[in-house]
Amino acid sequence: MLTINKSDIVDGLLLGLMADMHVVKDKLVYFENKYHVSYEVFEQTVKNQEEDYKQWDDYIEWKAYRHLFEDISRKISDVKNADFEVT
Repeated sequence: MLTINKSDIVDGLLLGLMADMHVVKDKLVYFENKYHVSYEVFEQTVKNQEEDYKQWDDYIEWKAYRHLFEDISRKISDVKNADFEVT
């Protein structure tokens, strides 16, 4: 029978989550550099101007990456605090 330490599981989970986080951060920086504004400023601009489909698509994608960033951050916190269950 194989015995796996909880710390090995934590390390493996964190490694995967950190890799995912790196990809998401790169996308967030990409949009900030593309538009030279924060997400909040871009959101207001998109919502208050005449519809621009390219910007609207970027807004939806940027928003999704922000949500993904928050989700991964929560998961990292849960893993670091050993707040998970193996089933």
